Amino acid sequence: MTNIKLHWLIVNDWHQQKKLVLLLLACIISALVVVHFAHLNRQLTIAQDDLYQQRDQLDIEWRNLVLEQRALSEHSRVEDIARNRLNMHRPAGAQDIAVTVP
Repeated sequence: MTNIKLHWLIVNDWHQQKKLVLLLLACIISALVVVHFAHLNRQLTIAQDDLYQQRDQLDIEWRNLVLEQRALSEHSRVEDIARNRLNMHRPAGAQDIAVTVP
């Protein structure tokens, strides 16, 4: 029986196949990099979708505020026309008349 040490045999084999070992390490590293960037891409896509939803909500809120502004400006426009063009004014407390339906 020969006295061959297994670990020396493995180390010797690794030294003979340096290019193959480097290619194996490069493949493993590139696979890990691909997984990492795929994960980052998914996170950025989720963040983008959240921002799109937030944009849509803000757009809806802005449209509602524009409608409210238009409704309020119409009332003040009517009141302005009544005061300036028609010389109308709000009645004072003593001038208020309550009409009741019999």
